[in-house]
Amino acid sequence: MRGPQTASTLSRRALLGLAAALPLVQPLRAQDIPSETDVAVIGAGMAGLAAARLLRERGLRVVVLEARQRLGGRAFTDAARLGFPVDLGALHLRSVELNPLVPLLRSQNAAAEMEDGDFWLFEPGRDAEPGDYDSLGADLDKLDDALADAKSARQDRPLAALVSLDSRWADAAKGLAGPLHVGLDFPQLSAFDTPRLSGTGRDLWLPGGLGSWVAGLGNGLPVFTGQPVHRIEWSDRGVKIAHAGGVLEARACIVAVAPGVINANGIGFSPEQPAARREALSRLQIGVIERVLLRFKPGSFDAVANTQVYGPSTLNGPPVARQAMLFRLNCQNRSVVQASFGGSYARELAKEGEAAMIAAARARLKLLMGNAADDGFEDAIASRWSTDPFSLGSHSVIRPGASGVRRALATPMGRVLFAGDYIAPADWLGQLPGAWLSGRDAAQTAIRMLG
Repeated sequence: MRGPQTASTLSRRALLGLAAALPLVQPLRAQDIPSETDVAVIGAGMAGLAAARLLRERGLRVVVLEARQRLGGRAFTDAARLGFPVDLGALHLRSVELNPLVPLLRSQNAAAEMEDGDFWLFEPGRDAEPGDYDSLGADLDKLDDALADAKSARQDRPLAALVSLDSRWADAAKGLAGPLHVGLDFPQLSAFDTPRLSGTGRDLWLPGGLGSWVAGLGNGLPVFTGQPVHRIEWSDRGVKIAHAGGVLEARACIVAVAPGVINANGIGFSPEQPAARREALSRLQIGVIERVLLRFKPGSFDAVANTQVYGPSTLNGPPVARQAMLFRLNCQNRSVVQASFGGSYARELAKEGEAAMIAAARARLKLLMGNAADDGFEDAIASRWSTDPFSLGSHSVIRPGASGVRRALATPMGRVLFAGDYIAPADWLGQLPGAWLSGRDAAQTAIRMLG
């Protein structure tokens, strides 16, 4: 199916903000988990792997305990269901000139491709015109400028209170800035702690899957999967960690699990976490962006790889911001359409199950592009991050008025340290590079702590 012929004049500054993998780790046997180590790392997502790699480089003994049966956390590539690798979590590396993961990627000579797709707007019953692209781009620029101004002025207020949009594409801009950017409905966004919408416009994707590359960072590390941690006894002298295979004693511990799991008491602490930390955790918001990957017959869509498609959520009336859905045609140069949606709408669909998520994505694609858009459909797969007990969401976001919580969340408890995308610098909050930076920071602290 061929898309619109009108050249997009949508602001690339606002819109574009929106490898072959290393071999997967062969996990060690549970019976081989030692009884003691220098540093225990809880969680083998990006933050945990970053911490463990640096600790090993500095000569410390490390044990990594991972509750899942795989590595990578919320960066996950499914290589089996559709017959080729597809990312169900983290998708690409933004802003290659600034992204702290790009030097690591290049040092490994991992294959990566520049993302250079088009952007198409659709409205049922009418073709989008150049003015529509301009209008949406202007609204996105207003939002991005408001985020920049709030950060400069340290205005910790809701973004909705700082900018007013009144164009016909205002709800589309709010959907792109909220549910599709950080996994929260637009009214919940903090102007100070929401990452900017725009990047440099130069993003990378990995043919082998970004999730597979992240999992491959565990090569050579003592990672034990299927080992959920139940309890951590902590003090200024060390820690005892009760896990599925027994008890591990360590001189220090880095907890690198999703904050939603900690907030839901997925890990018990003795003594309890300090009141200041519990309060800080309660002021985090856990966003969710779910993905549906629809496989089509080759050639079903006449579009360059990673072309994005956006349009209203209903046939009649204005679009509903919280039901925003963004498509990528020929995603990662495969005969796949990726649908992304977030916030409360994503949580509702995920509760209904994978079949409901797939049906909603197919229905929206047909609404925007006509029944012919469904003719070559073959198979599909969906993420369900909001119902995954080891994540309970996909993005860490800070509530308006709570910008100080990151300092409290990063403060060690005795010899227990914390790492994750929720402690990252503002520009990388809730993102894969932020998790990497946070993991390395926690490892540096542990190294200093242990002398």
